[in-house]
Amino acid sequence: MSFRTKGAALVILLFLSTTSAMAQAADSSSAKETSAEPDAIHVNSSSLRTKPQELLRWMDGKGLTGQISLVNDWSKNFRGGACSAGSVDRYLFKTSLTLDMEKFAGWKGGTAFASLYQRWGGQGSEYVGDAQGFSNIDATAGTGLYEVWFEQKLWADRLRVKAGKVDANTEFAYVENGSDFLNSSMGYSPTILPFPTYPEPRPGLNVFLRPVDGYYLGVGVYDIAHSGAMPIVEAGRRWKRGQAELPGRFAAGFWRQNGPVPCLDGDSVGATQGFYFVMEQSLWGRPRPTEGSDQTLSAFLQYGHANGEVSPFTHHLGGGLVLTRPLARRQRDSVGLGATWVRFSEAPEAGFQQSGELAIEAYYKIRVLRSLNLVPDLQFIHHPGGLSCQRDSVVFTPRLTLTF
Repeated sequence: MSFRTKGAALVILLFLSTTSAMAQAADSSSAKETSAEPDAIHVNSSSLRTKPQELLRWMDGKGLTGQISLVNDWSKNFRGGACSAGSVDRYLFKTSLTLDMEKFAGWKGGTAFASLYQRWGGQGSEYVGDAQGFSNIDATAGTGLYEVWFEQKLWADRLRVKAGKVDANTEFAYVENGSDFLNSSMGYSPTILPFPTYPEPRPGLNVFLRPVDGYYLGVGVYDIAHSGAMPIVEAGRRWKRGQAELPGRFAAGFWRQNGPVPCLDGDSVGATQGFYFVMEQSLWGRPRPTEGSDQTLSAFLQYGHANGEVSPFTHHLGGGLVLTRPLARRQRDSVGLGATWVRFSEAPEAGFQQSGELAIEAYYKIRVLRSLNLVPDLQFIHHPGGLSCQRDSVVFTPRLTLTF
């Protein structure tokens, strides 16, 4: 049996086992219902397995929300880089459950979350040889628990506390308008080292305070594998500009990794730190007759800095433009153009022969069906990997995303 076949089989088994567990739980819960609860949903495990709508009704009544997603990236490098022969194909599967504690147990403001992932296929950056990661699903093949956390909101949602295994990029350094770009550096600055995000979130505690509307302060502390703790502090502000109330935001963060932290030359330091900022602004908007289909043009800019003795990237600068609903008949489409640049460490042990790497990216997101999106993506990579032997690369990646 091939690796891909094994992967697909495991995906199916994960889904079936999750459904079966829900069905058994529902059957047990149904047996405990009494006639004093006429509005309760009475279903058995057989009906849950054969009627998906019954499963969804039962889940909603218990405060459970599930999601399954499958992402496929197929990439072809047309020239330059490490290799321009053949292509590379890879997949990322995720399944998650969210539990609303108020619906489940009357616990107001509480939310529990858990997700599993499986990743299989080739490695895009090994194929092209770039340093920033032109596909944000590239990672070592594997299956495991991705996130599991509990969140509590207090004081009319002005205080939020989240603890568990958390993807830090969902809370810190994220770029809202960069979510549909494929290059990893569009989502967060690669100078944050090591950032506990995909493919390996880490245990952590996050506390966010919103003292007044439009302002927030967040503090997170994460346990870093084979090292010490990593605290992150981020302050931000949101606003709306002009008569059109175009939204914008600014966030600035500081991070520190406590040691011993290994250096590029094999030595170590007691600690290292860096900072970043993100700014986003809707520049223009035009209402469309259909609700929720306004046409908008938004821009984003981000910068990050780190110590070149520890990090292969000392500076990062990135930005882009995103136009939503570009065509009148394509209300759910979007188009984006952006660029991301990193300056490499000058430490001889880092092994770079060029001063930096620049990636220019353009995509068009097509809503094929309600649950299916196609994102043709084209990237030009200047000085891929910082090696003189690798010519500038042009790589094309159509991404398929199925979510339900």
